[in-house]
Amino acid sequence: MALRTHTIEKKGEKRNQIWEWEETPELLAAIEQLHKSSQAVKEVGDVPKNLHVGNKNFAPFKPRRKT
Repeated sequence: MALRTHTIEKKGEKRNQIWEWEETPELLAAIEQLHKSSQAVKEVGDVPKNLHVGNKNFAPFKPRRKT
């Protein structure tokens, strides 16, 4: 197990972020599985078209009064 760190440097010293994590065998296996599933999605390559659902932003129906 190794302790890894990543520092995000910002304009002010107070705003810097330090991320730390331990690289365990379980973490490495999970990352490998993530890479495999991402590659499988890229290989499919067929991106579904966007569906037009329509706009639901309209006034509610009010029946006319009989006079």
